[in-house]
Amino acid sequence: RRRLLVEALIRCGGSPTAHPRAAMASGRRDWLGSACTLAGVAAGSFLLGTWSAGRHGAREGEGGTAVGAASTKLGPATTGADPTAAATSSSGAAGAAAAARRAAANGAADEAGGASVEELLSFLSQLPPKPIGARGTKPQDTHSTAKAVLLCASGKGGVGKSTVSVNLAYTLAGFGLEVGLLDLDVYGPSLPELICLPSVQVMQNAAGRIVPLDYGGVALMSWGYIQPGEASTIRAPILAQIVSQLLTGVEWGNLDVLVVDSPPGTGDVLLSLSQTLTIDGAILVTTCNNISFADVLKGVQLFEKVEIPPMLVVANMATFSCEQCGHSHELFTDSACTKLPKFLESQGIGLVRMPLDPLLSKTPDRPIPPLARAYPFVRNSDNEGRPSWAAFNELARRVLQQLLAPSSGRSRGSSDRVTLKLRAGGALEVRLRGGELRALAPCELRATCRCAQCVDDMTGEVKIDKVRIRADIGLRATAVEPRGNYAVSVSFSDGHCSLVALRALERLTGGESASVGSAAARSTAGAW
Repeated sequence: RRRLLVEALIRCGGSPTAHPRAAMASGRRDWLGSACTLAGVAAGSFLLGTWSAGRHGAREGEGGTAVGAASTKLGPATTGADPTAAATSSSGAAGAAAAARRAAANGAADEAGGASVEELLSFLSQLPPKPIGARGTKPQDTHSTAKAVLLCASGKGGVGKSTVSVNLAYTLAGFGLEVGLLDLDVYGPSLPELICLPSVQVMQNAAGRIVPLDYGGVALMSWGYIQPGEASTIRAPILAQIVSQLLTGVEWGNLDVLVVDSPPGTGDVLLSLSQTLTIDGAILVTTCNNISFADVLKGVQLFEKVEIPPMLVVANMATFSCEQCGHSHELFTDSACTKLPKFLESQGIGLVRMPLDPLLSKTPDRPIPPLARAYPFVRNSDNEGRPSWAAFNELARRVLQQLLAPSSGRSRGSSDRVTLKLRAGGALEVRLRGGELRALAPCELRATCRCAQCVDDMTGEVKIDKVRIRADIGLRATAVEPRGNYAVSVSFSDGHCSLVALRALERLTGGESASVGSAAARSTAGAW
């Protein structure tokens, strides 16, 4: 019903956010158009929702500044009001949708023998937030954080990288995570075409930082939103400045996952990205033909040089499921179909085959309010039975799985795995990658537990007295048991049992700070 009303509004020239006087001033006398416009205004935030220019935007009462629409620099242009906050749907409906998506992904996890989405989300919540900003940023200067930063890249254009990035971001958001999506392609941004928004000015807050846009619960930013519909004739020095400000000057707030959609190829933007942000893993999108296979080899080599761990390769448009005969047909038959899986297996990189779907490539030709849930593909409940919808759920689950694996998805020896050992007297010892041993006080690990008994899942309120627990030097660990490849179960002398992600142990003991090389990351991990 909402979708039909939206389409009626658009056909009649109405807008969910337009004032009825604007329609009268333009000379429209059509009774149906006026009625639809009035209905849109009256039902606005309740039924259709309002367009938002950023839920992480400027606070109420602060002045906002429009980002330059005519300049190639991200300087202020005109002063305007703050962007409005996005109207949220019913929490019950959102919770039901997230539960349904997690259940669908859990079904695939059961078949593959992997961890459930609920377990992976619990492990992810244990990771300390990392600052989104230039390396070496002081903790007090941090304006945005993320527990994980993902890079979606491709060796060449036209393989569906941006489509995969957008639907992956919204699938993760469907699991209940706070997700941001950054399009770094300045010359050919795809995000404005995939997420069609009305003509709104991108704003800067009082601190001069860019306020991301919001659509369907995902924070968005792209150069295409700042300079809509304009060809970018920008030289390399200016391009570097724009990329730097997009990486460090967007106020995302506190995210769980930031997905970065990089431009195709292995150029300067990827190098700037690797030198600015700490990337937890990369997803390479390709097709199963020899030309794209050569680009996958180059992409893996580049990521190894800049120390970005390649986690997964998405073989996009690998098959086509015929709705008439019900069979799945291979679309590529050259030697890359056999070479790609063998190469990835030798490198310890996972492979996800994404089927071709005509509905997946469909882009909106006009803006539609987010509560209509028309796009992107994974937000539309009509697509739930399609193979591509199930493939994106599996992709999101495997991304979380690889994020939490201490080896970052690569094949490593036993000396490169993080382990937790129980020593005499109930002491704990962490063996980091490379074999270094570090002591960990049981009272410190007990105080950082984020299970449902210690932290409220809904509000984030801490239910335990961390100061008292940290002061209890008599607290001992009584048992340590591994839980798959991602976590350990630790029992304590006070009767409590904590499930701790191995990646969280690594950050808690400062084992990841050497590879990160960031003072801010070390301070954050130490405080956590």
